[in-house]
Amino acid sequence: MNARMESAEADVERLRPRLLALAYRMLGSAADAEDAVQDAYLRYQQVSGVEQADAWLVKATTRLCIDRLRQAKRRETYIGPWLPEPVAESWAGAEADRLEMAESLSMAFLVLLETLSPAERAAYLLREVFGYEFDEIATLIDKTPVNVRQIVARARKRVENNDRRFQTTTEQAEALANRFFEACRSGDVDAIESLLAPDAVLYSDGGGKAHAAPRPLTNRRQIAKLFSVVFPKAAAHHFDVARTRVNGRPGVVVSIGGRVVEVFTFDEFQGRVGTLYVVLNPDKLERWPFPGPDSINDPADEPQV
Repeated sequence: MNARMESAEADVERLRPRLLALAYRMLGSAADAEDAVQDAYLRYQQVSGVEQADAWLVKATTRLCIDRLRQAKRRETYIGPWLPEPVAESWAGAEADRLEMAESLSMAFLVLLETLSPAERAAYLLREVFGYEFDEIATLIDKTPVNVRQIVARARKRVENNDRRFQTTTEQAEALANRFFEACRSGDVDAIESLLAPDAVLYSDGGGKAHAAPRPLTNRRQIAKLFSVVFPKAAAHHFDVARTRVNGRPGVVVSIGGRVVEVFTFDEFQGRVGTLYVVLNPDKLERWPFPGPDSINDPADEPQV
């Protein structure tokens, strides 16, 4: 292989993080995103005469994601609330070099995307997050520019009607997280409740494979009582509880003997903890990088939210 070909292949390979970022936001699963991007690369290797590799791969990845979404029966068969697979900052698709990328990585935004059709999701992400022009998107998803404008406008209206995000600085979010997690560790119900928004909601995703609340919890006092028990219990059983960032937001990872059993994060709303997301489904935690120390705890004593 000559130097020019090696350079061209390296340029194509450098697209992978961006493709993973798009696929993850489309699918809400890092594992599925990697599969879709790998399929796109395999198809790319089987064609010849591609003049613009980036456009070809973005189109292939987008189409593969749309097909996967159309075939999925997630809402019909999933047990309990569905949440995206959480990702750490070290994952290749978790790039957040711009505000739009950082906001679109949050659990809140990914859950909101579930209200859009596959085509709406693709067009909205390509336009609002990745900055493509309408005519470019039309080529990528096989629509006319007029159709794309209509699709994006419809998706934008739906997102804006349901999106209550309140942007804060990283320092503000971390300060709130420090206060909230300290209150949780202390088991002080009143302190925890004081940091929750009046309409706080807790989503707990066990997928039928881990103990989790079957429905969203909307009572602020009940949420506070739950967290006043979970964190002290984890400490009492010597689980490893580590602060981290989950989907670009402050979070916590709980592990037992090097096995991650819970990933938790939240979205801030007007200076308080608004929506809380707890992922317990082991299928969504297999890829989390946090190793955790060995422990002798019985898995039956795992924390439950």
